[in-house]
Amino acid sequence: MKTVRSWTAYALIAGGFFAGIATVVSLSGGFKPESAIAKGATIGHLVGNTSAEEATTLHNLNSSLVNLAEYVKPGVVHIKSVTSRASDSSGKMVPISGSEGSGFIYRKDGYVITNDHVVSGATEVTVVTSDGREYKGTVKRAPEWDVAVVKIEGKDFPTLTIADTRSVMPGQMVMAIGAPFGLENSVTFGHVSAIKRENRVPDSAITGQEERFYPDLIQTDAAINVGNSGGPLVNIDGQVVGMNSSIYSKTGGSNGIAFAIPGNEVRFIADILIQKGKLVRSQLGVYPRDLKPFEKTERKLTGGAYVEQVEPGSPADKAGIKQGDIISKIGSKTIEGQIDLRNSMLELAPKTDVQIEYLRDGNSKSAKVTLELAKPIKPRAPVTPNPFGGKEGDIFGPNDLKDLQDKLRQKMTPNQKQNDDEEVAPLKSGKARLGVSVENLTPENRKRNNIPSSIRGVLVGKIDTDSVAGRNGINSGDVIEAIGGKPIENMDQLSSEMAHLNWGDHVSIKVHRFEKNSEMTFEKPITFK
Repeated sequence: MKTVRSWTAYALIAGGFFAGIATVVSLSGGFKPESAIAKGATIGHLVGNTSAEEATTLHNLNSSLVNLAEYVKPGVVHIKSVTSRASDSSGKMVPISGSEGSGFIYRKDGYVITNDHVVSGATEVTVVTSDGREYKGTVKRAPEWDVAVVKIEGKDFPTLTIADTRSVMPGQMVMAIGAPFGLENSVTFGHVSAIKRENRVPDSAITGQEERFYPDLIQTDAAINVGNSGGPLVNIDGQVVGMNSSIYSKTGGSNGIAFAIPGNEVRFIADILIQKGKLVRSQLGVYPRDLKPFEKTERKLTGGAYVEQVEPGSPADKAGIKQGDIISKIGSKTIEGQIDLRNSMLELAPKTDVQIEYLRDGNSKSAKVTLELAKPIKPRAPVTPNPFGGKEGDIFGPNDLKDLQDKLRQKMTPNQKQNDDEEVAPLKSGKARLGVSVENLTPENRKRNNIPSSIRGVLVGKIDTDSVAGRNGINSGDVIEAIGGKPIENMDQLSSEMAHLNWGDHVSIKVHRFEKNSEMTFEKPITFK
């Protein structure tokens, strides 16, 4: 995944002593509405021009929110993951990397749901319940959906109910509970700001892709911070409407814009993991999106999945499905939007023959398609943290890394500390390298990366994570527009400018970054070292 740098807005929530974030979901239980009603509230005194009736209403509201938090807390857990250990000066094995996050109990028999990015790569997972008990857990993962299930041994655990999130609407009140910065059972309140948000979040240590793609998210202004990931976002009935997963922030802290995976999707993925132990995905070979409101109005449609692109040689391509078609049905399943289409690829096995119904230019068509097994995503090792600058969403932020280094140094003998301080990396000499592969901009890669035709530069491909580019926040998909103030329009010009630079030189680099619905430009001074 792409590594999120300090000037990148979207950031996976990660934190705690090591790093990361967690989530838990549950199906049973449910908040009793009457328990949120204040009983015999006592008014201490009136404030300003507040009437006795208004004060009573405020006290009732206050008691209702307190009762709501108390109801939800038992079902929320704190998750600690260890990805590697090393021996200290006494020979004791101590954890040196991992993650902390939140979660909530999905079933009474000990199934907990959290974000995959909280437990990815973990060799040990510990679940801490609200009453302080600790359980070792085993993990089942769905990396592409950023959902994981952790099983702990026991029975009659308190659970939370997942709401039907098709009814979630902007403006409704919600509450988030989790362990931001390791502070367990922290409660924040807010509203649903928007629904059906799409987001791509760079992540340095997951599925082998450069980023996690979230096609359907709930946006909230409830304060979400490092450690909340994987925790529940609940409605006023105490039902889970979403799993807190990412934030929009340039500092790594709450900025009033956070995102949660809808409860229906979390439940769907969790049930498959519990029943089958893993997800097997079929492939149709299309890139779908939801219809925009005006498209529904113009075509007099209530739903469907718009085909943005067809993969050459895929089952859809062989069946004659084209860009611009609107898929309305797969087998017996009605397709209301892209999530229905994506989920159908988990419900139907590879090599299944299925009838596809779709619209083209207002005309109904159908085709028989033989689904294929989706290409597996190779696992990718976590990227080494960058101690020279902030990186939101990495396994370690700069402060987390410093704290860890200080803790490890405290365990060293004086001689060990001295030897460590004396280690100096050898100086590099000769021509400098950025450590990236690049290509000239073409109509094809412009479309793939949402790059307008007016932009000039070279497109960044693969990045050596330990290179100058990797350490300075250049991501795959970025466009390098200038080096040292000199415009770059093609690979030859980039090579020419790099030929003048040696290790140790200081220069500025101008980069343009494009997201699905946004873009940013930054110019950053870098040192080739």
